[in-house]
Amino acid sequence: MLCVEDRFMIKDLHRRGVSISEIARRTGHDRKTVRAVIQQPVASVRPPHAPRTRKLDPYVPYLQRRIEEGVLNGAKLYQEIQAQGYDGHDRAVRAFVQPYRDARAPQATVRFETEPGQQVQVDWGHFGLIQHRGRQRQLYAFVMTLGWSRTMYLEFTVSADLAIFLRCHVHAWHYFGGVPRQVLHDNLKTAVIDRDGEGAVHFHPRYLDFADYYGFSPRACQPYRAQTKGKVENGVRYVRGNFWAGLSYHDLTDLNRQGRTWLDTIANVRIHGTTRIPPFERLSQENLVPLGGKPDYDTSLLITRRCSRDCLISYGGNYYSVPAAYVQQALLVKHTEADEVVVFNPQGQEIARHALAEGRHQRIIVAAHYAGVPTTARSAKRPTARQVPQPSPAQSVAAPEVETRPLRVYDEVWEVAS
Repeated sequence: MLCVEDRFMIKDLHRRGVSISEIARRTGHDRKTVRAVIQQPVASVRPPHAPRTRKLDPYVPYLQRRIEEGVLNGAKLYQEIQAQGYDGHDRAVRAFVQPYRDARAPQATVRFETEPGQQVQVDWGHFGLIQHRGRQRQLYAFVMTLGWSRTMYLEFTVSADLAIFLRCHVHAWHYFGGVPRQVLHDNLKTAVIDRDGEGAVHFHPRYLDFADYYGFSPRACQPYRAQTKGKVENGVRYVRGNFWAGLSYHDLTDLNRQGRTWLDTIANVRIHGTTRIPPFERLSQENLVPLGGKPDYDTSLLITRRCSRDCLISYGGNYYSVPAAYVQQALLVKHTEADEVVVFNPQGQEIARHALAEGRHQRIIVAAHYAGVPTTARSAKRPTARQVPQPSPAQSVAAPEVETRPLRVYDEVWEVAS
């Protein structure tokens, strides 16, 4: 079975006009296999798995500290962490150190210019904190710059995860009016899973599926070669120095509204320092691949959550109800661009939909999800002491007063009765 990267390579060759027979010859696969790959998606989108751990990971902070102290000898560093308990191979240590060794060597650079529509460069910038939906969040700026015209796109977000990364691409395609043939970025964790010992890049399967959908080729810079994407690096600095300085804004929506105005009235209409032409004037000559009414790629965030016994799933610090029939089951949760939380059962059927809650520790409940669930009475209360009103003491009845008479009176009465 072909891996995702092989499938993407075959589709990329076909997109460039290489015939099926020639692709089969180059790759060593049967023409039927090549034809089937071309007609199918690159990868089925699944929830991301937890990143793999390496034996070297616990020792990375120590290695970075030693490298900052000037120790770049891989053999020496291997001996040092081996004494601390590292039982991996020395090749992993040498591969970790090598990019730092390359970065120390002074190198001359040559400005690299691209043809119209050939390349766009992407980067993130961190811009502090922002209050968003009742919480304090990290604030990021997604910056994309077309290599030939220097037209820039800017969008502020509160996350830099894969779903937001892809979503910003889609927004940029609409802003530019099309898609370039190549996207260049550094080794972003959202796009690049890792590099092997030979330097080959392994992209995230969902990113490759996204690239295949829009027909571009992803490219990752060599580690510690930021000048490779200098156009967008300069763009991030330009945002900080020209747009961000002294800015006032209310919320994320207002910030992006002002950012779009800045793009349209300043950044993309100024005389560019290198081309000496406003970026918008050259944009019409970029020769981008038009979208042509193609539906947007579904960039929703996909994760798995287990339903608790009280019919709730947890997402983003809040709780959302699902039908009681799915208690204790693993469910797929989709966070859409419309800020809705949609829950699917293991068969892929939608079972619940909620508006994204603000703040934290909120419980979003739909009463119908609990239909038919018996109400469990709480355990009987334990016997406890109780205060009883003290009875009032019985009141004694006073005896009637009897008149005291002399005894002779009784004698007289007795004589009369006789």
